[in-house]
Amino acid sequence: MVLLASEFDNSRFLKAADVPSEKKFRIKNVTAEVFGTGDDKQRKPILWFTNDERGLVLNKTNRHTLQGAFGDTMDSWAGKVVVLFSTIVEMRGKMVPALRVRIPAPKQAATAGNGQAAAAPPQSQPAPSAPLQQLDEFGQSQSPAKPSLAEDMDDEIPF
Repeated sequence: MVLLASEFDNSRFLKAADVPSEKKFRIKNVTAEVFGTGDDKQRKPILWFTNDERGLVLNKTNRHTLQGAFGDTMDSWAGKVVVLFSTIVEMRGKMVPALRVRIPAPKQAATAGNGQAAAAPPQSQPAPSAPLQQLDEFGQSQSPAKPSLAEDMDDEIPF
């Protein structure tokens, strides 16, 4: 058996670098663990997901977001869908990357503008199919495509 140093970089928990663009996750369950040593020991809730083996240790901000949306009973959060995204926050006087959680907007039925359901669009020939991508249960690509440098730099900025 070969012992690799890189094996020790793997964590049981998600970090900002693991989620470069926002991604949906379905909550499987919530557990709690004690983190820290000595006087810094704290019991924190951990979200576990159906579509990732790693968990998310909830800080106060993320816990309050979920509590406001799903209620105080964490057992009832199972099955709910959340969106994780990376951002930069201040922690102990330094700007650091962090994960934040938000609740996705509910899907709404198409309407005709007068509160009535929109008429079904006429059936037409199917469009030529694009190359198939591996999609998860939310229809998201498993390998996020990076925009080309040309697309990223084509902003029209008046000087």
